[in-house]
Amino acid sequence: MNEKVLIIIPARLGSKRLKNKNILPICNIPMFVFVSKEASKSKYSPIVFVSSESKKILDLCKKYKINCIKRPSYLAGDNIEKQDVIIHAYKKLKAKYKPTIVVSLQVNTPQFNYKDLDKGIYFFKNKLYPKSPFKELISVGNDMIQNGAFRIMTPDTVCKKTLSTKIGIIFTNYIDIHNAKEYKKVKFVIEKKNKNRNFHF
Repeated sequence: MNEKVLIIIPARLGSKRLKNKNILPICNIPMFVFVSKEASKSKYSPIVFVSSESKKILDLCKKYKINCIKRPSYLAGDNIEKQDVIIHAYKKLKAKYKPTIVVSLQVNTPQFNYKDLDKGIYFFKNKLYPKSPFKELISVGNDMIQNGAFRIMTPDTVCKKTLSTKIGIIFTNYIDIHNAKEYKKVKFVIEKKNKNRNFHF
């Protein structure tokens, strides 16, 4: 099956617990840029889009040559479900790109590694896709709790606001960033790992 993978990354500017969380620097570039560029390394040659209401983030997308889509302000509030943002972007993009797999990828897990995504997509399309009536895979931490790093879906599954009744999982050892302490910890780990790399876009 010739997969066409669409990755949607929600990145709003507002954040109450950690101000401007999505644009805080990781390796001297905004966090959402770091995650977007990592996703682009996938062997599945994904189409990567950032969804944001923020002019600042949309301008940064242009600076770093990242596809972006402007989301309406009503989808930028504190109580908006992430999946509603994914649905909005998918509906705007599906006619042009005709994806066979859609990935929801969150910014605040910058330890995200494209190799984990590739493993997830491989398992999804070779194990789940032909067998399960509801087609979805989620990333789960070593604590056995969904970490939300990425969610892999078929187009039919995208517009479901709840998890499918039959899903697959992939273990990923990531920390979700919600506060300053977690940000500093994750930033230190990533930058130590990448200390000899130069990020130029």
